[in-house]
Amino acid sequence: MKKQPELNNLTPCEDIEALFFSACEEEEDIERVLFENLTLESGSYPGLTFRQCRFAGCHITGCALERAAFIDCVLEHCDLSNTQMPKGTLQRTWLADCKLLGVTLAESFLLDAVFETCAVRYGNFSSSKMRHVRFRSCDLTSAALSSCALSNTTFDNALLPHAELFQTAFSGMDLSNCDISGISISGNELRGARVNMEQAAMLGQLLAGVTIQDDLPQA
Repeated sequence: MKKQPELNNLTPCEDIEALFFSACEEEEDIERVLFENLTLESGSYPGLTFRQCRFAGCHITGCALERAAFIDCVLEHCDLSNTQMPKGTLQRTWLADCKLLGVTLAESFLLDAVFETCAVRYGNFSSSKMRHVRFRSCDLTSAALSSCALSNTTFDNALLPHAELFQTAFSGMDLSNCDISGISISGNELRGARVNMEQAAMLGQLLAGVTIQDDLPQA
C-alpha cells in the first residue's frame, strides 16, 4: 500500500461506547464511520470489524478488542496504548503518528498495513503474520517480534533497541538505517539481512551470515 485509503463522506460517530457495544451485541460490522476526537477507556468489545473507517485524534486506551479487524481504515494521531487486540487483523490500513505503547497484536494478521511515525514501545506482535507491512520511522523499542512470519515487510529508519526477535527470520531485509542495539536473538534470525558496518561490529558473532552494507552515504 503506497498511500492512505481515500475515505470521504463518512458518518460521524457521536457515542463511541454505545456504537462499539451495539456492534458487539448485534455482531455487525462498523462501516464508513468517522471517529474524531473521541475517548474510550477500558471495556471489552471482542470481534469488532471496522471497514473504511477513519479514526482521528481518538483515545482508545486500555480496552480489550480481541479479534478486532481494521480493513481499509486510517488511524491518525490516535492513542491506543495498552489496548489488547490479540488475533486481530490490519488489512490495507494506515496508522500515522499514533501512540501504541504496550499495544497487543499477538497472533494477528497484518496485510498491506503501514505504520508511519508511530510510537510502539513495548508493543507485542509475537506469533503474527505480516505481509507487505511497512514500519516507517517508528519507535519499536523493547517490542516483542518473536515467532513472526514476515513477507515483504520493511523497517525503514526504525528504532528497535532491546526488541525481542527470537525465531523470526529477517532474511532479505535491509536494517542498515535502523537502531538494533541490544536486540534479543538466538542465532540465525538476522541471517541474510543487510546491516551496516557499525551494526556488524556491535553485534559481532551474532551476525554470522548477514550481508554488510559498507557503501552507505556518509553523514
